[in-house]
Amino acid sequence: MDSRGLAAVAAFTALSVGSDYALSFFPNIPDAKLVDPLVFAVAFVYGFRVGAYVGVLSELVWGTVNPLGFGGYIIPFLAGGEVIYAAAGWAASRAWGGRSSPASRSLYFGSLLALCAFVWDLETNAGTALVAFWPGLTAAKLLATEALGIPFMVSHELSDFFTGAVITPVVIRYARRERPPALEAAPRGA
Repeated sequence: MDSRGLAAVAAFTALSVGSDYALSFFPNIPDAKLVDPLVFAVAFVYGFRVGAYVGVLSELVWGTVNPLGFGGYIIPFLAGGEVIYAAAGWAASRAWGGRSSPASRSLYFGSLLALCAFVWDLETNAGTALVAFWPGLTAAKLLATEALGIPFMVSHELSDFFTGAVITPVVIRYARRERPPALEAAPRGA
């Protein structure tokens, strides 16, 4: 990755973490975080690797220096979960990249992000169960942990559907306009 790619990672990571901090002061807006649509959009425009870097770095920073407390042993599961969004953004760019405007795909983006949120929630809840119950983790404890996470999961999926449908097309449009020429010539998966 060249210096322009690193600049994109730094800029979008800062935007992601900064928006997390700004939105953490609004407790009446459950699960409103922009990291997920940003990671998806970055991977759509810049490729999987840049999107994954933004997602992993954002979660590492947010999980470590968080106004709600340190993320602890669950941080690797949170960071790994963001790779799901990068993979979905990259795959969507392969499927729809140049065929239509991002605005015409807004409901698809919202639906994809809601699906990613569902998988992310299952994965992080399983990680939580693993951390909490190791070495005595049983299927019953895993299912109980998943069941306890359902209220969070529903709000997370609704939030990601909304932000995916509204914010993702805007970020894709403007990131495409501002994308450095060196990154345009690079293959999408690079």
